[in-house]
Amino acid sequence: MNESALIAVDPSYRRTGWAAIASGIIGITAYGLILDVLLTRASWIPSDRIWMLFDTFDIAVGVQFLLLIPAVFGLRTLSRQSPPGLGNAAFATGKWTAIFVVLLVWLGVGDRIVSNGLFMIPQGIFGIWLIVANWRLSRSLPKWLRWFGMIVGLGLALGGTCFVGLCFVYPSQLYIPHPPMESIKEVNSAANTFWHLILIKFASPMGTATLPIWTILTGFQLLKKRRVAAIA
Repeated sequence: MNESALIAVDPSYRRTGWAAIASGIIGITAYGLILDVLLTRASWIPSDRIWMLFDTFDIAVGVQFLLLIPAVFGLRTLSRQSPPGLGNAAFATGKWTAIFVVLLVWLGVGDRIVSNGLFMIPQGIFGIWLIVANWRLSRSLPKWLRWFGMIVGLGLALGGTCFVGLCFVYPSQLYIPHPPMESIKEVNSAANTFWHLILIKFASPMGTATLPIWTILTGFQLLKKRRVAAIA
């Protein structure tokens, strides 16, 4: 009896791969929105247009990370083929930090329930997870993609650190419900300038801007994974 191999895309990889690619596309859109805010915001109290951009950005980031959750499952499945891979604790950290990003960023829409920047804390933890995950996926992803992912993770972690630093400048960032901007006095201090400089010049380009690119590239890697079924 002669046997031949039937090559097909594993359905689980196909779903997670396309979810990752969609997440990346939406992430690029979200970064374009926040870049527009940075370039056009002219006053401490945002205009209606800036608020609309903020809200659209928050919604887009929520969808971006919602679609990243299946990608985390895909990376766990991929890692199981080449131990040690991602353990249960590492997998749970990636999954739950992504979920918390979604919850906090959507609760921040309108800047009324929580600060619209509070999601950066779990996003920073997700960045640390990204560093660890890429380090442990040495047998599952190309070396260049893993190093790129670790750089992205470092940028996200730095962004989370910047937000924590800004909370010392503006403690109201942690208030629930979040007070209106009109009741918050702008602080012109060295600390405020420092944290915003690090966030805008380093953390955002290194993490927020590059995460969608890493996500799309990882999605294509997941789509490449095949299963071989022997048939007579």
